[in-house]
Amino acid sequence: MADPSEPTVPHQHIPESEYDPEEGDVTVVGCLKGGSTKTTTANYLAFVRAMARKRRKPRPVWVLDADTISQTTYDWAKEAKEKAKAAGDKGVAYPLQVERYPFEDLGDRLAELRAQGLDVFADIGGGNAALFGEALKQADRLIVPVSPSEFDTRRLLPTFAAAQSAALSHARNGFDAYVLLAKCDTRTNSARDARIRLTGVEVTNPLPVLQTEVSLLVDYERSLGKIPKNLDEYAMVWDEMMAAEARQRAAVQTGAAN
Repeated sequence: MADPSEPTVPHQHIPESEYDPEEGDVTVVGCLKGGSTKTTTANYLAFVRAMARKRRKPRPVWVLDADTISQTTYDWAKEAKEKAKAAGDKGVAYPLQVERYPFEDLGDRLAELRAQGLDVFADIGGGNAALFGEALKQADRLIVPVSPSEFDTRRLLPTFAAAQSAALSHARNGFDAYVLLAKCDTRTNSARDARIRLTGVEVTNPLPVLQTEVSLLVDYERSLGKIPKNLDEYAMVWDEMMAAEARQRAAVQTGAAN
């Protein structure tokens, strides 16, 4: 019997027959607690996708700032554009299209952008479980950034409880879920200890913790209003998720063929 004090992860993947590489893609970055680097994660992954889109298909990448308290994503884009205008900068344009809360219907907006073939990242604030659930109903994947402290990892239960509830009424066939260990201090064993707590053999319901860890906390004072140059860690995060989802699709296709 599952331990009710441990989260249940919604493992519901889109079948290969319904996968369309030309269709849009929705990534929800959220955690029902504050200060978990959601905004940094959402924006840096969006920058990674924008750079890849620029090299392949010039479609804009959208970020929806759905944080009802602190709209840092919107401020980030606004300040970057103001700095470029003031400097008369004709170089690299800000690569993201940013919209901010409030949205009358966040789910409908995500569905609309996805139908246009756009990659969309939703930055969901920690204090709004209803908005979190609405976004997840349209999501292809959920990323939950969390620090490796025991205090923070123990608070993942409400996040995954809400995710499981949203998966039951998903618009298609569910979403993948990942935990991203952030703010990791390489001088301590905090990340290793957190990984054991979340995935160890004694855990009834192991969480899907990414192998890639974000080793440095991005300082808003240095990154706000700028296009970051070092995206390596977040590119590795994205590549790991895409590889995992490709394996899942291949497994579904192989099973269908048999």
